[in-house]
Amino acid sequence: MSMHSLPVELLNGIAQYLSSSSLAALAQTCSTLCPVAQRVLYCNVLASAWSQNLCVIDTLAKRPHVARFVRSFYIAVDSLAPVFLAYYRQLSKAILNMSELTSLTLLVDSSVSWVLKEASSRIHFPQLLQFTCSFSFDENVARFLDRTPSLVELEVDSIPTVSTRNSPPPYLAPTSIPQLEQFIGSSRTAKLIVPGRPVRSIHLNGGGLTEDDIPLLARSTVPVIILGVVTNAPPVPFLETLHRHVPQLVYLRLMSTKDIFMAPTAEFYEQVAGILTSFTELNAFELSGMHWGSQAKKNDSTKRVWQSAPLQTRVNPEDDLLFGSEIFLAY
Repeated sequence: MSMHSLPVELLNGIAQYLSSSSLAALAQTCSTLCPVAQRVLYCNVLASAWSQNLCVIDTLAKRPHVARFVRSFYIAVDSLAPVFLAYYRQLSKAILNMSELTSLTLLVDSSVSWVLKEASSRIHFPQLLQFTCSFSFDENVARFLDRTPSLVELEVDSIPTVSTRNSPPPYLAPTSIPQLEQFIGSSRTAKLIVPGRPVRSIHLNGGGLTEDDIPLLARSTVPVIILGVVTNAPPVPFLETLHRHVPQLVYLRLMSTKDIFMAPTAEFYEQVAGILTSFTELNAFELSGMHWGSQAKKNDSTKRVWQSAPLQTRVNPEDDLLFGSEIFLAY
């Protein structure tokens, strides 16, 4: 039996075990094996200056049949080694051709969100599950999201620019990204994207979130269970507001810049511990980089008792520092 008569599924399975150089050589042997090799070779594309393979964009732009093999695409362009405008035009064509993507990461110049424009106006990305970009949430990004009905993870507007903060936000249809579960970005964009969608995990960069914004995040169609935020508000009232609106948190990371250089008092620790106890599902909490210790309650393992005083330096290995009675309040 010749290799040409083997089932395509078998050839694909064999190709999975070949190195990139072997796949490149296989692609040049004959018309039968070329697509088999290309399907594996271009399935996951990682392009960067330090990998010295930014030229792959030209291939994907000029050869649509090859671009359709790409499932995961990642590109990072170093700001210290910028590329020409013509390169981004080729990137725009490459994105248009990669219609079967499941993962897309674009870490490029934040001002070139227009590379999404052509694809957004001509095709859909029905299989795209993850999208990360260095762009602000603008009209080009919003129109791209309209074409990604299966998107589960989104990172956008992680470093908002002054012009973005001062410009009106784009319109995003309520029916867009209906399956979104995880959002990473600015509080400004979160307030536009989270309400009305099944977002369970939210990580916000920057310090723009206020207590008045929390009810908007609570308008997710499912309970928010993971939350990471930076705020200028005092921690205690902020935590109280969180409990009123998102009481089912499992993991909470809070960075407060309020009185950041002041050492917390014993009263502060007790106040925080009291509020944390009211989060019945909470398993892990960080405050301004400090991990807050906890243990299961003795009489009810479904509840937790939280650290209510600063941890002391361990002197002897057998010291039970985390679970001492003077460190935890009995709730």
